[in-house]
Order: sequence, then structure tokens, then C-alpha cells
Amino acid sequence: MREHRELLRPKFDTVLRILTDRLADTGLATWSAPRGGYFITLDVLDGCAREVVCRAADAGLALTPAGAAHPYGDDPGDRTIRIAPSFPDASEIAEIIDGVATCVRLVGYEKLVADAS
Repeated sequence: MREHRELLRPKFDTVLRILTDRLADTGLATWSAPRGGYFITLDVLDGCAREVVCRAADAGLALTPAGAAHPYGDDPGDRTIRIAPSFPDASEIAEIIDGVATCVRLVGYEKLVADAS
């Protein structure tokens, strides 16, 4: 388990660093900093998770379905995305999460503009 943890730690650290660099203080998302397990929970603005996952897919990025962390995949707020950085190669993680952060920003700002209208 120790060796497995050492393989995963850099991947999780990269995800957390990029989320912090790209999304901290924007008000567009919050996320967990797990001490174990295989997932990071990314919460985006209400009503945006499915669209973030869709935009990421359009960009060629595969994410777990929005709401996957909820029973039966039912996320009443449409805000939760589960990030599983254990699967991709370590060399791909930064590019993937940067793309995800871009999708969060794009969808989040679109929602804020639409809500302000």
C-alpha cells in the first residue's frame, strides 16, 4: 500500500495544485483535499456539473459522470464532479486538469452572466 500511495501522491498533488492555481478565489468551485482514497470531489456552481463534464468531453477529456458521487448518480444540485487521478498517466494529469479547470471557468462564467441578465 505504501508503494501504491507513493505512485498516486504526485498525481493528487498535481490536481490540487492546478485547481488551486486556476480556481481558488473565483467562487466557481470548491474541492476536497483527501487524505486517502482514489477521488477528489469537485463542486462547481449549482446547475453546472453536467455541462462541465459535457464541455470536457467535447475537448476530449474523460471524466466520471456528473453526480457519480451521489446515490444512484442523483445530484439534486447538479454540482458534483468526482475526479479520479489514479487512472491517467502522471505526464497527462496537468494537461487534463488544466482543461477541466478551463471548462469550470467557462461554464461558471456563462452561468453568472446568464443569471445577471
